[in-house]
Amino acid sequence: MQTGPRILKRLTMKQTMGIHQRSQCFFVAITTTAFLFSFAVLLSLTHPDDAPLLSYFPDTTFDNHPELELNESQIFTLAIFSDLHYGEEEHGWGIDQDIKSTRVMNSVLDLEHSIDLVVLNGDLITGENTFKVNSSEYLDQIVAPLVDRSIPWASTYGNHDSKFNLSRESIYQAEKRYPLSYTQKMNAHLPGVTNYYLLVQGSNGRPAAVLWFFDSRGGASYQRDPSNQDDIPNWVADETAAWYKASRAQLRSQYGLLPSIAFVHIPPHPFLAAQDAGLDVGRFPGINDDVPLAIQGEGHNDDAFVDSILEDSLLNSIYVGHDHGDAWCATWPNPSRTSSRVSGHTRAKKAGPILCFSRHTGYGGYGTWDRGARIVQLSFQNVDDDNALNGSGEMRVDTWVRMENGGIITRVTLNETYGTDVYAEQKP
Repeated sequence: MQTGPRILKRLTMKQTMGIHQRSQCFFVAITTTAFLFSFAVLLSLTHPDDAPLLSYFPDTTFDNHPELELNESQIFTLAIFSDLHYGEEEHGWGIDQDIKSTRVMNSVLDLEHSIDLVVLNGDLITGENTFKVNSSEYLDQIVAPLVDRSIPWASTYGNHDSKFNLSRESIYQAEKRYPLSYTQKMNAHLPGVTNYYLLVQGSNGRPAAVLWFFDSRGGASYQRDPSNQDDIPNWVADETAAWYKASRAQLRSQYGLLPSIAFVHIPPHPFLAAQDAGLDVGRFPGINDDVPLAIQGEGHNDDAFVDSILEDSLLNSIYVGHDHGDAWCATWPNPSRTSSRVSGHTRAKKAGPILCFSRHTGYGGYGTWDRGARIVQLSFQNVDDDNALNGSGEMRVDTWVRMENGGIITRVTLNETYGTDVYAEQKP
């Protein structure tokens, strides 16, 4: 079986760091790094208002990547690691939590042998518990299991990734040091950082699908208020919704119709409407313990984003985190089924994408639910048929949760009959 993504050229951090150099050169490199680290720490202590420690190192970034591709079986598989919450406590129990979080990722990746892309779906770090001098360096621990296996990743950032001692921008800059990071800041004028898309190439040389990533923002401004009071709006901005629609039109003009899936950290408000409507465990399997779930804004702030989602008829499903006690997939709520709360989107006139929670992966953050990761498998047929979605083919989406203990639960197919199909109880 394929052990990693089919990409045109495989790059790893070990290669870029010259791990195979002669031992003499390695000693010089280590000595130089130690000097730079000491110098950076000194600067951070003498200039407390300067940028995070990471900015004192040479700005080596990787912006050009090999294309993401379907494998020989016309399949593309993703693993979603959500709410890792590294750095929750710098000593003692916090270190143990981070070790356990790494263990979860290693366990999932050891058992899921065909992962082409990992999605880090927000709250990578618990920023309110970190220190300015090293807050973004937790990124190195987070991606170590991916670097070890040469698996590329792409991130969205969550509300805990913006705090007094941690900024989204510093995490982004930390990611850009890795050639395996596909995270982008596609439009610098948009609120937030992680608003972008990635194309998955088919065997015919044309894109087969689009992966959308949106920044739901939230959290506290960097170095503004030591009390870490949240002051950043926690919803996908209207400007981002407009960019989404414009980018979608541009892609359609260039490539024709492309099926897609999307990732964002905080759930848009239709997730709450779906929960309010009732989630039959046989039709919508998965834990539903965060009731009511927390959504973007107050149930109307993300209207522009929700409208843009509804206009995308080829968006199969959208994947979120944030609510650690939820791990279900549900169909888009019919307005007539919503409660009297503000959660309903009354302008919905047709079915939207399927709404899916990830699984709480990290041992940081609240909750004692068993950890795991949602796996999403995109399968394509008729990729070379010019009459099928302009040559992109027909996309089938299967998803399941791989638990830390190795078990697989809630395996479902996100197709036209999802929501009417009945699934037997599945235990890990």
